[in-house]
Amino acid sequence: MKSNGLLFFLPVLVWLLTYCSSDKKVDQQAVKEELKKREIKKIPEAEIIKKVYDIGEEIASNAQKTLAKNLKSAIVSGGVENAISFCNIKAMPLIDSLSKQYGAEIKRVSMKYRNPNDKPNELEQEILEAYAAQLKDSTSLKTNVQVLDDNSFLFTKPIMITNPLCLNCHGMESNGLTKETRDFILTKYADDKATGYKLGELRGMWSITIPKKKVVLSM
Repeated sequence: MKSNGLLFFLPVLVWLLTYCSSDKKVDQQAVKEELKKREIKKIPEAEIIKKVYDIGEEIASNAQKTLAKNLKSAIVSGGVENAISFCNIKAMPLIDSLSKQYGAEIKRVSMKYRNPNDKPNELEQEILEAYAAQLKDSTSLKTNVQVLDDNSFLFTKPIMITNPLCLNCHGMESNGLTKETRDFILTKYADDKATGYKLGELRGMWSITIPKKKVVLSM
């Protein structure tokens, strides 16, 4: 980030124009006091980044809960194959809906993706590889924020295999994935790469692009 903060001067200008265009006689002292109250403020870069973490964590957590709730309902109503069909047809539209709700681009990406739309870009690949290296070194995986450009930030959060139910679709035949389920997956995703996992492994990550304007307006 090139600057150390953002300048907020528009409210002052609007107030002055409104006040001076009225029929009231300008009270110089009142103007000085109002300007002092609305003095230009600088927001430190550290505060902006912290806010990005807060917003990203809220979005990722709610998106994860929403998907998990819907997947659980799909399994209860129609078993594992119904959950796979849900992911195939409704998961992406659900994520798109959340993106519109939050005013941010929300994605799930993985090096072993099932849906080709979840293939990581170059930067996402680098972050996933860093997470994988940290996990191999028994380092705790944490959320991350990258400055993409002058107008946006990238928030990432690791997605881990923590629930045994996940292995019904993403495991192997020795820990929950049956041949019948594997065959059904291939009817939906011919080039599926998202199996062979064990509990505690890195499945992928949330990749959330947050506009700087959204961050500033929330402060």
